[in-house]
Amino acid sequence: MMCKIYFLLVMIIGVALTGCKTAESTLSIRQVRNFDPNAANHILFLDFKISKGKGKMETVELVNAVSGNGKLRNLTAPVHSPYRIIVIPRYPVNDMENELVFEHPLYKSVEVASEDGRLTKQNLNAKEGILSVRIQNENGLKKIELYSIMPGKENIKIYTLNLE
Repeated sequence: MMCKIYFLLVMIIGVALTGCKTAESTLSIRQVRNFDPNAANHILFLDFKISKGKGKMETVELVNAVSGNGKLRNLTAPVHSPYRIIVIPRYPVNDMENELVFEHPLYKSVEVASEDGRLTKQNLNAKEGILSVRIQNENGLKKIELYSIMPGKENIKIYTLNLE
């Protein structure tokens, strides 16, 4: 009888844990559109579709990848929203890993004009959104991880893009 209870408990835990697995995919950089093997520097332009999944975790899918020649300039704008996506390029050497912060595409804040001419901020909640990311493809770039940041919750890894 106890064996059946333990078996049932293990099955329930296993089912619960499979719903928490982070999405993962692999991208071959040499097969990305516009990739030039003779160029010294490559920029990856990646578009991720982020959707509200079943339960509380977002689902992420890479929907577009394009390569460009050149070096990135640091043109990122500060993000003031408490709802963010953090993108971390992973290298074999940790000191090369600089996180990029973006406004969460599902929880945006927009300015709306009222009839009296004043601007006010209004929060929008979407079921689906696109996150566009530019990353320098430097030697040793192994993967790109996306984390969802929400007030009052711990950081949750929602996606891993392995690069080959």
